[in-house]
Amino acid sequence: MNNEATEEIKRYLDVTVAGLQQEFREHTSAIAEDLRTEFRGARDELGTEIRGVREELRSEIRGVREELRSEIHGVREELRSEIRGVREELRSEIRDVKRHTDVVAESLRADIRLVAEGVAGLDEKFTNEFVNVRTEMREQSDDLKALIRASYADLDGRIPKHS
Repeated sequence: MNNEATEEIKRYLDVTVAGLQQEFREHTSAIAEDLRTEFRGARDELGTEIRGVREELRSEIRGVREELRSEIHGVREELRSEIRGVREELRSEIRDVKRHTDVVAESLRADIRLVAEGVAGLDEKFTNEFVNVRTEMREQSDDLKALIRASYADLDGRIPKHS
């Protein structure tokens, strides 16, 4: 093979490769464009579906919200009614306890008066008893002092005096 033939083959291969490359680019571009079109279509479909689901969910949420508000309102009214009932029961119980407390307090007042009268009587008895004990102690003290004076006088008589 000579140089010319080699060059000819080389040119032929270059043209063939260039043609194949061009053909490959065209096919790749066509595939890319087809994929872009498919993706756009899928995006549009999904966007539409998402918007539909979003609206369905919003509508459902609104419905649930209204149901919950209604239930909360019902529960609130039930609780208010129960609270009113409990208040009335408590008021009645408080009135009963007050009446009972008044009765007990009056009974305690009477008992306290009796105790106070007893204490006053004891005070008078103790005062009289203390007066009696003091009087006895003074008398005994005077008797004791007289005995001691007599004993000292007797001792003074027995002891000789030094002058």
